[in-house]
Amino acid sequence: MDRCPGQYCGRSMYDNGSWSDCGACERGYRVNESFICAPCRDELNTYSWLYLGFMAMLPLMLHCFFIDLHAKDRKFSRKQLILTACAFIEISLSATLSILVMEPMWEFRLHSCGVRNFTDWYTLFYNPSPNYETRLHCTQEAVYPLQTIVLVFYFLC
Repeated sequence: MDRCPGQYCGRSMYDNGSWSDCGACERGYRVNESFICAPCRDELNTYSWLYLGFMAMLPLMLHCFFIDLHAKDRKFSRKQLILTACAFIEISLSATLSILVMEPMWEFRLHSCGVRNFTDWYTLFYNPSPNYETRLHCTQEAVYPLQTIVLVFYFLC
């Protein structure tokens, strides 16, 4: 089996035991050292949890900013307190549900591919052109689930 071109192109095994052509891996899979699409089974590290925490705090801070901005008087009122509590509940429920709907389903943990390089965030820019002919599209979420879960979270918010 030949090596796949590019940094993010790999092969998947079919049910009959044969290998696919070089291409992007499925969601939840990542190219390993042998250029085979392997499932992501690592646990999230501390930096990944901090990133997800920041992405969750961002809409909460925006909610609080606009609640304060549109307050009639600048004193903290009961209405502002209720709106802030509702914003906190909304963000908490969205974050919890986002974690529960990702793999592994309905468990409060996440499987991750891990971040190895800065380029893992931008696989779109690393699609190879073998022999300067047609472009081989291998764009995938190499940092699974750090991009998908944020989009699911923002959708639920």
